[in-house]
Amino acid sequence: MRRWTALLLSVFLAVGLLAGCAANNGNNNSGAGDNGGAANSSKETGEVIDDGSEKLTISFMPESWGGGKWRDDHPTIQYLNEKFNIEMKIMWTDGPTYKDKLNVMAASGSLPDMYKVTPDNFAKWQNEGIFLDLAPHLDQYPNLAKAFPDDMWKMLSPQGKIYGMPSWGQEVRDSYQIRADWIRNAGLPMPNEETFNVDEFYEIMKAFAHNDPDKNGKNDTVGFTTDQELGANASQLRAAFGLANDWKLADGKLMPQFVQSAEQKGFLGYLRKMYEEGVLDPEFYTKKGVNVYEMFQASKAGIFNHHPLGLRTDNEKLKAIDPNAELVQLAPPIGPDGLRGNPANLVGANKIVINASIDAKKRERLLKLLDWWVTDEGTNIMRNGIEGVHYTKEADGTYKATELNETDLPRIMNNWFFWRADPNFFVHIWTPKETADFDRKFNENNAKYPWRNESGGLTIYSETYTKSWNNLKTAFTEAQLKIIIGKEPVDSIDQAIEAWRAGGGDKIIQEVNDAYAKSKGN
Repeated sequence: MRRWTALLLSVFLAVGLLAGCAANNGNNNSGAGDNGGAANSSKETGEVIDDGSEKLTISFMPESWGGGKWRDDHPTIQYLNEKFNIEMKIMWTDGPTYKDKLNVMAASGSLPDMYKVTPDNFAKWQNEGIFLDLAPHLDQYPNLAKAFPDDMWKMLSPQGKIYGMPSWGQEVRDSYQIRADWIRNAGLPMPNEETFNVDEFYEIMKAFAHNDPDKNGKNDTVGFTTDQELGANASQLRAAFGLANDWKLADGKLMPQFVQSAEQKGFLGYLRKMYEEGVLDPEFYTKKGVNVYEMFQASKAGIFNHHPLGLRTDNEKLKAIDPNAELVQLAPPIGPDGLRGNPANLVGANKIVINASIDAKKRERLLKLLDWWVTDEGTNIMRNGIEGVHYTKEADGTYKATELNETDLPRIMNNWFFWRADPNFFVHIWTPKETADFDRKFNENNAKYPWRNESGGLTIYSETYTKSWNNLKTAFTEAQLKIIIGKEPVDSIDQAIEAWRAGGGDKIIQEVNDAYAKSKGN
């Protein structure tokens, strides 16, 4: 019965999507809008499609978080409406229910002109003809074309097609932040970025555990800390020992970390030694990630993986406990084979798409708006708001945010919906220069050592991955924990690898690599 219900539902959705395309095609002329008055011409015929004279309605469907949204007469909406001769219709949708609402809209044929899709829906819907193929148009919009790296543009689209814009997020946001005052108190030198390795890292963590780094005369600090999922703080060590950030490309094949025997043994042997020598928090396997962060904020642990804003705010909190507290960014340690890395997010699998049923005038108007949006001028408006309304220029040449900035939230269409690839998107025009320079330098340091997931998001094409990955990962992690705390020998990880393979892992590898071969045209 469940099988037939699922089958009927999938048929209904497919029919609804196609019907939606037809319905939207029939309503295309109801909108109005042009942008800025400049004409765009057909690439094939040179015919002017949009001269900017007709007012067009363009609908956008961004996520809303914490109730944040723009009022209908928001100054930025008024600015965009006037600049591009449009009527901007924003369909704010509660973030947690966004995907469900989008599914309903797709089935009823009422999708907006521009919206966000998750990788699974992008893969399922791209053969339904509901996404505009941007490939034939991008060369007419050079700012938009160069706003994202080429691999992000192409990610998950069929060869020769570009069915969506990357929903960009910072690739390498976090790195280690460490108590520099504790290093000094322990009598150790500050690490040299060029040579800093896992042996030096071990000695620092050992000193944090045993040498009273806070100088309070008590044995109340720990060395290295992680959690029961080996998540918090562990990424840099996985990278150092050569483990994949879930997936890595080796000899033309995608390989998951769960089959890397030698690398797992190096990583687990290192943590096991830490545990045996009292360097690793003895109760780490009972903790969640939030508990690890709480220990760090309470000045009981001296290292945490975080972003630049986190470093600045945590530094202030720690100074309330210890006025001598000093947090600094720490480069990832180098492993036995010269590898190092900070955890990188898989960016580009989520997409911002344009409705394929949009008419030619509206398509050109919207693309021109986006081509402006990703410029410095456009990004300034979409990130900071309107000068004189959301911020003012002071007599000394600096800028100051107004009270209206915090109620109007001019940044949220940029930060929650669409923005160019820019790791400094939290730096505003009024951000103090010292803070802006610090964040930029922090992000530059991170970008030197990306530890990437090299799957390109292709796991969405594996049904076995969807059904079994999380359970397989949980069982594998349990085996890792037993090794670290000494209940099983390090070599027993080979048994866990075989169990992972037999439980569906080999099928996942095959399905993901089939998708990889297809993406390469093989």
